[in-house]
Amino acid sequence: MAGKKEELMRTAPVCGVWELREAIAEHLKSFRGMIVDPNQIVMGAGTEYLYGLLTELLGNDKEYVIESPGYKKLVQIYRQRGIECRFASLDMEGVTVNGLEQSGADVAHICPNHHFPTGITMPASRRYEVLAWANEKDGRYIIEDDYDSEFRTEGKPIPTLFSIDACEKVIYMNTFSKSLSPTIRISYMVLPVHLINLFFHKFHFYSCTISNFEQYTLAEFIRQGYFEKHINRMRLYYMRKRRQVMEIIQRSSLVPYCEIRENDSGLHFLLKLKTLIPDHTIEEKLLEHGIRILALSDYDLLYEENKAHYFIINYSNLNVEKIEHAFGVIETILKKETVKQ
Repeated sequence: MAGKKEELMRTAPVCGVWELREAIAEHLKSFRGMIVDPNQIVMGAGTEYLYGLLTELLGNDKEYVIESPGYKKLVQIYRQRGIECRFASLDMEGVTVNGLEQSGADVAHICPNHHFPTGITMPASRRYEVLAWANEKDGRYIIEDDYDSEFRTEGKPIPTLFSIDACEKVIYMNTFSKSLSPTIRISYMVLPVHLINLFFHKFHFYSCTISNFEQYTLAEFIRQGYFEKHINRMRLYYMRKRRQVMEIIQRSSLVPYCEIRENDSGLHFLLKLKTLIPDHTIEEKLLEHGIRILALSDYDLLYEENKAHYFIINYSNLNVEKIEHAFGVIETILKKETVKQ
């Protein structure tokens, strides 16, 4: 880290080192079309830490709503902070405004750009409806979780909620855990101007939770174009992997028993099984063969009856042999059930 001897020995400010925030701002401008002042960016050692800061910033008296199906760990994180979460249902365009209104919540934590686990990308019309919901009442905010937006296989990404928000209602969050490595605990959030001013007022005495060495290294990695090259290379790799998995399904004898629910981003897709077997029974039978595949119903937070039988196929770290074996086992399970009927 040439020329950074003194900087490496200093305590990093609460928002992180300027060079990294500046590099991220440039990246967001070129990749996501977001105009962001580096002073609006707050760095943190993982999104879980940043969620905690947000609850302190916005106040523990606010009600939070999470999408269902959704990321269950969010519920645990918020409850640890003394916040009881509420839940809003989804349709084919993402979280519904009716669901947000019925929740009675002040803060909506959503994934409009690539929802986990459904893979839904919220269209522009719904985004403006969600923003209108936030603008209806003082103190309402949207946490826009953009956790794997880099891995879009086709077309340009739809503008973020943050970039079309004219009333400072959206808090944008992203992480390098998906794009680089899960062990790289570097995440960031972009706060509206009035909230970043409040953040400095409340937390100016904190130190950044990421080491200076990691921050300066990542800043150079982004500024010199290596991060963009890495993303392009990984996007191509995952695109080929995805296509390979699809071809395995399409040429297998599993075809009569399944239906692929495709989307154009992220590292997973949904496989619908045409069966009456309960999801948990299929999961248990697969585990007997050393195969762990989770169902969409495992992420249901409203405890609604799920008859669709969607299963999440995360292909990012699977090898072809295991994929073929898993689909073969699924086929055997479904065939046995068909014979019984």
